[in-house]
Amino acid sequence: MMSLATTMALVRGLHLAATVSLLGTVGFITWTLPAASVVPDPLRRRLMRLWWVSGLIALLAGAAWFTIQSAAIAGADNLSDTLDALPLVAAHTRYGTILMLRLGLLAVAMLVPLVVGTATRLALYLTLALTVVAIGLQGMIGHAGATAGPIGDGLVLSESLHLFAAGIWLGALLPLCLSLRALDPAAAASVCERFSPIGLACVLILAGTGFAQGLELIGSLPALFGTAYGHVALLKVTLFLLALVLAALNRLRLTDRLAAGAADARRHLLVSVSFETCVGLAIVTAAAFMASFPPAAHSTPVWPFSWQLSLVTMNEDPDFRQEVVFSLIAIGAAVALMVAAFLRRRFRLVALGILVLAVVVRGPSLKLLTVEAYPTSFQVSPTGFSAASIAHGQALFGPNCAACHGPEGEGNGPAAAGLRIKPADLTMPHLWGHTDGEMFWWLTHGIDDPEGGLAMPGFAASLSPDDRWALIDYVRAHNAGLAMQQDAAFDVPVRAPAFPVACSGVTASSTADLRGHAVYVVAGEVAKDDIPPQAGISTIPLVLREGATPAPGSCVAADPTAWDAYAVLAHVPPDGLAGAEFLVDPNGWLRAVHRPGDASGWHTRDDLIAAIHGICSSPIHQPSGGMHEHHH
Repeated sequence: MMSLATTMALVRGLHLAATVSLLGTVGFITWTLPAASVVPDPLRRRLMRLWWVSGLIALLAGAAWFTIQSAAIAGADNLSDTLDALPLVAAHTRYGTILMLRLGLLAVAMLVPLVVGTATRLALYLTLALTVVAIGLQGMIGHAGATAGPIGDGLVLSESLHLFAAGIWLGALLPLCLSLRALDPAAAASVCERFSPIGLACVLILAGTGFAQGLELIGSLPALFGTAYGHVALLKVTLFLLALVLAALNRLRLTDRLAAGAADARRHLLVSVSFETCVGLAIVTAAAFMASFPPAAHSTPVWPFSWQLSLVTMNEDPDFRQEVVFSLIAIGAAVALMVAAFLRRRFRLVALGILVLAVVVRGPSLKLLTVEAYPTSFQVSPTGFSAASIAHGQALFGPNCAACHGPEGEGNGPAAAGLRIKPADLTMPHLWGHTDGEMFWWLTHGIDDPEGGLAMPGFAASLSPDDRWALIDYVRAHNAGLAMQQDAAFDVPVRAPAFPVACSGVTASSTADLRGHAVYVVAGEVAKDDIPPQAGISTIPLVLREGATPAPGSCVAADPTAWDAYAVLAHVPPDGLAGAEFLVDPNGWLRAVHRPGDASGWHTRDDLIAAIHGICSSPIHQPSGGMHEHHH
């Protein structure tokens, strides 16, 4: 049986396709069709029938979509509860209000020809205006409308333009088919020629707005290839390119043959435009299904390939870098030669042979641009690098990891001597060259020994996913604390641990709410006087002492694990953390530490102010090479 989500997507797609058809039909009559005097009456009647049928289907499918969605919102499981939910959803939800407005606009658009006059200029322009507004409302009830702020406003505008262009191009394909059947060859060719610049403009708008939406709602190649939303987006792009190829074929070849009076040109052009129409319907359906999935940028990607692109090999070995560069130049020159031969229509077979030879000979070296990948390679720890997760990971490390990796993670545990491959030293900088997802895969499935067996066992059977993510958080925090020992600054960018806070005079309930301010973290009492703003950035003191009363303009930790997490990051035992001070920059990165007795760091109020000024004037915007970044 078809699922409710699939049914809703199909009904939504039908509603959108009919609305697109209405817009395209009216636009085609207005801008593309020849003068009324040369339009046969049967064609005029068919186009008007298409106008009304498209509007009627849009209304009925829209009503069905609203009913199904209302039942889902209200959790109704019978007809009576669904009917009770309809007025509530219509009056009290953004979705219901906007959809009711859209259906009202479409109903008026259907009535315009009856009131104003069939196919008069006034009727055409009124219907166009009503339908454009109706279709433009789509962005306000989808993913774009759910995005707050200027980005959301931009997405709503982008989606409105996207759907308008889709309607004028794809929605006009069925009227174009009807015209090709009814008009004489010369008039039909003229219609195709007049439609081409309109279609080209729509294609450019679709490509630009689609790219802009993809940047925000998909955001990355892993999200494109590794999420359900991304997969449907790939299908939509493929269908769009297919429709573009068909449109180019229609205009550049088949239309010219029709104008020249070729005997079979009309039939071939009709078949091609009909196929393009079906592809257009598939594009609209794919768009409807995309709305059923959460945006790829907000989903956890599952990488489908066993490799990923990487410049690590090129950066580390000059010989490999030289080989890759030479291969890219050779293949690029062969491609350029092929393009030149194609344009000049000479030596094409020779150029093709050279291209094939270059790919066969030099292509294998391009594997140096890839490294091994796993399904979880691009996943990020879902813990938010919380203090509770770091503390939990510390408790798990001893019984699960210390036997091989050692109590400090240096790879010198008591079991290490008996292993053929020595355990990794988790204190070394290479740790930051691995993503959270790679480490999670190894913790889950183990690491293979090239000679057979496992170099490290997997922990899927003994540790929950939350446990494995907590271990990753602890290992990273421990590594960062060790790297900081010789300096007052953190050598690798690491997020400040997340935990709830209690504040006085500051609107914040968690450390995430302190973004935009420098944060002065103190294990104990705040010893310094009030800290003046630095370059317009205020500094908020944060005391790691649960249960303390925050002073005006400051916060205190509301979670005891905050003390433990910062002890890990300072690389001291919990009972040795008192008096330690940390600086967090306005972007949430942990930047510096001062421990009692350290020669480095800050010792006076002026030293502290200078340190705050330093981190505010040189903010960190991107994570390190391992692409490790936790989102609070």
